[in-house]
Amino acid sequence: MNAVPSNGRHVVFATTGSLGDLHPFLALGNELKKRGHRVTLATSAVHREHVRAAGLDFHHMRPDPEDSPAFHARYMHPKTGGEFVYRHYLAPAIRTSYEDLAQAAGKADLLVSQSLMALAAPLVAASTGIRWISAVLQPMSFFSLHERPNYLPLPLLSWMCGRSPELHGRVFHYVRKHTEEWVRPVLDLKRELGIAGSAAQDHPMYEGQHSPSRVLAMFSPLLGSPQPDWPQPAVQTGTALYRQEQPASPELQRFLRQSSLPLVVFTLSSAASNDAGDFYRDSLRAAETLGVRALLVMGGLAAGATLPQPLPPWALRVDYAAFEQVFPHAAAIVHSGGVATSFKALQAGKPQIVVPHAHDQLDNGLRLSRLGVAAVLPGRRTGARRLRNALQAVLADRRMQESAAAAALQTRGEDGVARACDEIEEQLGHA
Repeated sequence: MNAVPSNGRHVVFATTGSLGDLHPFLALGNELKKRGHRVTLATSAVHREHVRAAGLDFHHMRPDPEDSPAFHARYMHPKTGGEFVYRHYLAPAIRTSYEDLAQAAGKADLLVSQSLMALAAPLVAASTGIRWISAVLQPMSFFSLHERPNYLPLPLLSWMCGRSPELHGRVFHYVRKHTEEWVRPVLDLKRELGIAGSAAQDHPMYEGQHSPSRVLAMFSPLLGSPQPDWPQPAVQTGTALYRQEQPASPELQRFLRQSSLPLVVFTLSSAASNDAGDFYRDSLRAAETLGVRALLVMGGLAAGATLPQPLPPWALRVDYAAFEQVFPHAAAIVHSGGVATSFKALQAGKPQIVVPHAHDQLDNGLRLSRLGVAAVLPGRRTGARRLRNALQAVLADRRMQESAAAAALQTRGEDGVARACDEIEEQLGHA
């Protein structure tokens, strides 16, 4: 463990999920460490080496995901993925999550939790008295009645609710009741712990996920602006990007420079890449018919996907690439709509095609579409022809290219890491 500087404090971050859920907290942890604080990440065992490589303390917080195609298929199912995550993965493990996090936070000064995923954090805060703040990584997680609810299974109902907060409120009432069964073990443990007051009535997936002291809205104003029903202590910090100072391989550097043909980057989030289907094979076929180069960033279980061997000279597959290094070389970026990938594509000023798989990805994609910087292909199994047609349209769309360049200029004033750490240090002053 790292020694605590004499003037420093101890901050515990609680998160689970994919690398997209981990990286923002690694970014904050690195900055807080530079400011003289000690940082512990309480998260799943799968992230142990990522945390240690960042120079931060690791504390195991269960549950741990199964690294199997069957688990990831259920986790990323477009219709039932949310129910699986809560009813079958997070909620049943709440007692072990609580034990692990209570131990991690035992001698800490501040607990910072990821909203929606770190279900034990509000319980630990209420039962131990540790000062607690929460962080929201994507705008959909606020479930505002003043925005279109893109998580509903019926597009027409989503559209109608987006036009009427009153109707949205009535629909949301039934959503709350329906999802209570998903988190029944959390509600049972809350009663056993004797958590009283208004917190006893809070739904763990909705108002219960937010701290009454401070809520960090850690996403760009380009993706979502404050709404009247956001929690009162919410502060929008902007996106907290984790930048790994890892140079591109010589092979990748040569590929990025080797041709004047347009380059398209095809990638899925760290979660969606574990249930990629034919995405990369379809991407290769679409690129071939359009005569463009293809960079296939294939992490997770997708790294084992079968593609033609050898690949044609206009294509390259890599397990990992720092997006801030490769996106500026692209004519277009095709991705699944993860919020961090979306923002890095915005920063690069490039047109996007979003192929959403599950959870917040459709919502993020539709927000990008409203900005005029992306096309959305609903249905994760797009097929090569559909993807080719969308790419052809995007590559020829001058208005989208201009909108993407304008959005890139707007992102340059954001420093989500510094702003969020300023808020954390303010809360440490109250701890």
